[in-house]
Amino acid sequence: NTVFRTRKRRISLKTIQIVTTSNDNYAKPTAVMLTSLLENKKSNNPINIYIIGTLSKNNKSKLNNSVKRFGLKINFFEIAPTLFEDFKLTLHFTKETYYRLIIPDLLDTNVHKTIYLDGDIILNEDITELWNINIEDYFLAAVNEFNRKRHKALSIPTKGMYFNAGVMVINLDKWRENDISQVVIDYLKNNKSIIQLADQDALNAVLHSKWLELDMKWNFKL
Repeated sequence: NTVFRTRKRRISLKTIQIVTTSNDNYAKPTAVMLTSLLENKKSNNPINIYIIGTLSKNNKSKLNNSVKRFGLKINFFEIAPTLFEDFKLTLHFTKETYYRLIIPDLLDTNVHKTIYLDGDIILNEDITELWNINIEDYFLAAVNEFNRKRHKALSIPTKGMYFNAGVMVINLDKWRENDISQVVIDYLKNNKSIIQLADQDALNAVLHSKWLELDMKWNFKL
Protein backbone atom coordinates (compact mmCIF):
# COMPACT_ATOMS: atom_id res chain seq x y z
CA ASN A 1 0.00 0.00 0.00
CA THR A 2 1.41 3.37 -1.02
CA VAL A 3 1.41 6.39 1.26
CA PHE A 4 3.22 9.68 0.90
CA ARG A 5 5.08 12.07 3.16
CA THR A 6 5.31 15.83 3.17
CA ARG A 7 8.57 17.55 2.29
CA LYS A 8 11.26 17.10 4.92
CA ARG A 9 11.77 20.19 7.06
CA ARG A 10 12.70 21.18 10.59
CA ILE A 11 9.55 21.11 12.70
CA SER A 12 9.46 22.72 16.15
CA LEU A 13 8.16 20.65 19.04
CA LYS A 14 6.08 23.70 19.93
CA THR A 15 4.00 23.10 16.83
CA ILE A 16 0.93 21.12 17.84
CA GLN A 17 0.20 18.30 15.40
CA ILE A 18 -3.45 17.18 15.18
CA VAL A 19 -4.66 14.18 13.17
CA THR A 20 -8.19 12.96 12.62
CA THR A 21 -9.94 10.69 10.13
CA SER A 22 -13.12 11.43 8.24
CA ASN A 23 -15.33 10.75 5.24
CA ASP A 24 -18.23 12.56 3.59
CA ASN A 25 -20.68 11.29 6.20
CA TYR A 26 -18.58 12.67 9.06
CA ALA A 27 -17.40 15.92 7.49
CA LYS A 28 -19.82 18.09 9.50
CA PRO A 29 -19.01 16.53 12.93
CA THR A 30 -15.32 16.83 12.06
CA ALA A 31 -15.75 20.54 11.35
CA VAL A 32 -17.50 20.95 14.72
CA MET A 33 -14.68 19.10 16.49
CA LEU A 34 -12.00 21.25 14.88
CA THR A 35 -13.89 24.45 15.68
CA SER A 36 -14.21 23.47 19.35
CA LEU A 37 -10.50 22.63 19.44
CA LEU A 38 -9.41 25.94 17.95
CA GLU A 39 -11.84 28.09 19.95
CA ASN A 40 -10.49 26.62 23.20
CA LYS A 41 -6.80 26.80 22.26
CA LYS A 42 -5.30 29.60 24.36
CA SER A 43 -1.59 29.27 23.61
CA ASN A 44 0.43 30.87 20.83
CA ASN A 45 1.73 27.48 19.70
CA PRO A 46 1.42 26.99 15.94
CA ILE A 47 -0.83 24.12 14.93
CA ASN A 48 -1.00 21.74 11.98
CA ILE A 49 -4.17 19.80 11.19
CA TYR A 50 -4.26 16.62 9.11
CA ILE A 51 -7.33 14.72 7.95
CA ILE A 52 -6.99 11.16 6.63
CA GLY A 53 -9.79 9.85 4.43
CA THR A 54 -11.69 10.12 1.17
CA LEU A 55 -13.66 13.36 0.99
CA SER A 56 -15.41 15.18 -1.83
CA LYS A 57 -14.00 18.47 -3.09
CA ASN A 58 -17.04 20.22 -1.62
CA ASN A 59 -16.53 18.77 1.85
CA LYS A 60 -12.81 19.55 1.77
CA SER A 61 -13.73 23.13 1.00
CA LYS A 62 -16.25 23.24 3.86
CA LEU A 63 -13.71 21.80 6.28
CA ASN A 64 -11.11 24.33 5.23
CA ASN A 65 -13.67 27.10 5.66
CA SER A 66 -14.27 25.93 9.23
CA VAL A 67 -10.62 26.63 10.16
CA LYS A 68 -9.99 29.57 7.83
CA ARG A 69 -10.85 32.22 10.42
CA PHE A 70 -8.09 30.79 12.61
CA GLY A 71 -5.57 31.33 9.82
CA LEU A 72 -5.22 27.63 9.07
CA LYS A 73 -5.43 25.30 6.11
CA ILE A 74 -5.98 21.56 6.49
CA ASN A 75 -3.55 18.97 5.15
CA PHE A 76 -5.52 16.13 3.53
CA PHE A 77 -4.27 12.59 3.01
CA GLU A 78 -6.14 10.58 0.38
CA ILE A 79 -6.21 6.84 1.04
CA ALA A 80 -6.65 4.04 -1.48
CA PRO A 81 -10.25 2.74 -1.19
CA THR A 82 -9.02 -0.85 -0.98
CA LEU A 83 -6.91 -0.20 2.11
CA PHE A 84 -8.30 -2.13 5.10
CA GLU A 85 -11.28 -3.40 3.10
CA ASP A 86 -10.54 -6.94 4.34
CA PHE A 87 -10.73 -5.91 7.99
CA LYS A 88 -13.81 -6.22 10.18
CA LEU A 89 -16.19 -3.39 9.27
CA THR A 90 -19.49 -2.41 10.88
CA LEU A 91 -21.77 0.60 11.01
CA HIS A 92 -19.60 2.06 13.78
CA PHE A 93 -16.22 0.69 12.70
CA THR A 94 -15.65 1.90 9.15
CA LYS A 95 -12.41 1.80 7.16
CA GLU A 96 -11.61 5.25 8.52
CA THR A 97 -11.29 3.72 11.99
CA TYR A 98 -8.18 1.85 10.87
CA TYR A 99 -6.54 4.85 9.21
CA ARG A 100 -5.09 6.01 12.52
CA LEU A 101 -2.80 2.97 12.38
CA ILE A 102 -0.84 4.47 9.48
CA ILE A 103 -0.37 7.95 10.96
CA PRO A 104 3.39 7.35 11.56
CA ASP A 105 3.82 6.50 7.87
CA LEU A 106 1.86 9.49 6.60
CA LEU A 107 3.40 12.25 8.68
CA ASP A 108 6.85 13.61 7.98
CA THR A 109 9.59 11.76 9.87
CA ASN A 110 10.53 15.11 11.43
CA VAL A 111 7.18 15.08 13.24
CA HIS A 112 7.94 13.24 16.47
CA LYS A 113 4.60 13.40 18.27
CA THR A 114 0.96 13.90 17.34
CA ILE A 115 -2.48 14.02 18.91
CA TYR A 116 -5.11 11.81 17.32
CA LEU A 117 -8.75 12.84 17.83
CA ASP A 118 -11.92 11.11 16.72
CA GLY A 119 -14.05 13.37 14.55
CA ASP A 120 -17.15 13.16 16.76
CA ILE A 121 -15.81 14.69 19.97
CA ILE A 122 -16.12 18.19 21.43
CA LEU A 123 -13.17 19.83 23.14
CA ASN A 124 -13.74 22.08 26.15
CA GLU A 125 -10.09 22.35 27.24
CA ASP A 126 -6.98 23.96 25.78
CA ILE A 127 -5.36 21.29 23.59
CA THR A 128 -1.95 22.75 24.49
CA GLU A 129 -2.21 21.16 27.94
CA LEU A 130 -2.59 17.74 26.33
CA TRP A 131 0.21 18.45 23.86
CA ASN A 132 2.65 19.34 26.64
CA ILE A 133 2.29 15.97 28.42
CA ASN A 134 5.61 14.12 28.39
CA ILE A 135 5.26 10.73 26.66
CA GLU A 136 8.96 10.18 25.95
CA ASP A 137 8.93 6.80 27.72
CA TYR A 138 5.60 5.62 26.31
CA PHE A 139 4.16 4.65 22.94
CA LEU A 140 1.06 6.70 23.58
CA ALA A 141 -1.10 8.38 26.19
CA ALA A 142 -4.84 7.76 26.42
CA VAL A 143 -7.79 7.51 28.79
CA ASN A 144 -8.54 4.28 30.66
CA GLU A 145 -11.89 2.86 29.56
CA PHE A 146 -12.16 0.37 32.45
CA ASN A 147 -13.32 -2.30 30.02
CA ARG A 148 -12.60 -5.45 32.01
CA LYS A 149 -14.53 -7.60 29.54
CA ARG A 150 -11.80 -7.19 26.94
CA HIS A 151 -8.94 -8.16 29.27
CA LYS A 152 -9.52 -11.91 29.17
CA ALA A 153 -10.21 -12.08 25.43
CA LEU A 154 -7.09 -10.08 24.61
CA SER A 155 -4.90 -11.73 27.29
CA ILE A 156 -4.19 -8.40 28.96
CA PRO A 157 -2.61 -8.90 32.41
CA THR A 158 -4.89 -8.37 35.41
CA LYS A 159 -3.05 -5.20 36.41
CA GLY A 160 -3.12 -3.91 32.85
CA MET A 161 -5.55 -1.27 31.64
CA TYR A 162 -7.64 -0.93 28.49
CA PHE A 163 -7.57 2.48 26.81
CA ASN A 164 -10.03 4.22 24.51
CA ALA A 165 -8.36 5.03 21.19
CA GLY A 166 -10.58 8.02 20.41
CA VAL A 167 -8.05 10.43 21.93
CA MET A 168 -4.38 9.53 21.81
CA VAL A 169 -1.09 11.37 22.15
CA ILE A 170 1.21 9.25 20.00
CA ASN A 171 4.98 8.97 20.29
CA LEU A 172 5.70 8.65 16.58
CA ASP A 173 9.41 7.97 17.07
CA LYS A 174 8.78 4.91 19.25
CA TRP A 175 6.06 3.67 16.86
CA ARG A 176 8.40 3.91 13.88
CA GLU A 177 11.38 2.39 15.69
CA ASN A 178 9.31 -0.63 16.74
CA ASP A 179 7.13 -0.86 13.61
CA ILE A 180 4.03 -0.76 15.80
CA SER A 181 1.67 -0.11 12.90
CA GLN A 182 2.65 -3.38 11.23
CA VAL A 183 2.60 -5.28 14.52
CA VAL A 184 -0.97 -4.11 15.19
CA ILE A 185 -2.07 -4.84 11.62
CA ASP A 186 -0.62 -8.36 11.89
CA TYR A 187 -2.47 -8.84 15.17
CA LEU A 188 -5.73 -7.85 13.50
CA LYS A 189 -5.14 -10.32 10.68
CA ASN A 190 -4.18 -13.18 12.98
CA ASN A 191 -6.84 -12.74 15.66
CA LYS A 192 -10.05 -11.99 13.77
CA SER A 193 -12.13 -14.28 15.97
CA ILE A 194 -11.51 -12.26 19.15
CA ILE A 195 -11.60 -8.74 17.73
CA GLN A 196 -14.74 -6.84 18.73
CA LEU A 197 -13.68 -3.18 18.86
CA ALA A 198 -11.61 -2.97 15.68
CA ASP A 199 -8.10 -1.56 15.95
CA GLN A 200 -8.72 -0.42 19.53
CA ASP A 201 -8.64 -4.06 20.62
CA ALA A 202 -5.44 -4.72 18.70
CA LEU A 203 -3.76 -1.57 20.01
CA ASN A 204 -4.53 -2.61 23.56
CA ALA A 205 -3.35 -6.17 23.01
CA VAL A 206 -0.01 -4.94 21.64
CA LEU A 207 0.56 -1.90 23.89
CA HIS A 208 -1.30 -2.85 27.09
CA SER A 209 1.65 -2.07 29.40
CA LYS A 210 3.31 0.63 27.33
CA TRP A 211 0.96 3.60 27.53
CA LEU A 212 0.43 6.54 29.87
CA GLU A 213 -2.96 7.08 31.49
CA LEU A 214 -4.53 10.49 30.89
CA ASP A 215 -7.00 12.36 33.06
CA MET A 216 -10.54 11.28 32.19
CA LYS A 217 -11.44 14.84 31.16
CA TRP A 218 -9.67 14.22 27.84
CA ASN A 219 -12.12 11.55 26.73
CA PHE A 220 -15.23 11.81 28.86
CA LYS A 221 -18.40 10.14 27.60
CA LEU A 222 -21.78 11.67 28.43
